[in-house]
Amino acid sequence: MIAIGTALLWIVMGMVLMGIIVWRVMPRLMLIQHKSTRSYDETISLIGEAVKKTQDWKILGITDYQKTIRESGYGEISRIGSIALCNPRYSSRILAEDGNKKVTAFMPVEVGIYEDKSKRVWLSELNVGLLGKMFGGTIAEVMGHAGKDIKNIIVTSAHK
Repeated sequence: MIAIGTALLWIVMGMVLMGIIVWRVMPRLMLIQHKSTRSYDETISLIGEAVKKTQDWKILGITDYQKTIRESGYGEISRIGSIALCNPRYSSRILAEDGNKKVTAFMPVEVGIYEDKSKRVWLSELNVGLLGKMFGGTIAEVMGHAGKDIKNIIVTSAHK
């Protein structure tokens, strides 16, 4: 009886420890940052060029959070925005299946761009390849390809 109680205690402790590890590590795995060697405006321009050169990718829009916050009367923040990217070929493969349509909650894919207080420019991306693996099937396959494309777009833009 004591051996079963001890075993259960170790199992519970292992589960708690694993939960803490996942809680601490997941943010670093899900959001990837890239330091740009260019200015904010140059980085946005280079992303636009890289998107045009990447098969089937399109920019749906650029959101300027700094402007929106200022115009709404909530003060001044540093330059910050996001670029909405879509690949209709990839999207059509995922959205063709009714069971996959729930992923529209994180479509289109957005790349964050911001300046820190030291005026360094950063890009951030959601690790769509890892996220796709959680769903499996077509979503995992397509998001794996999309993740590679997005990383290539960012790396060529931030370090050009």
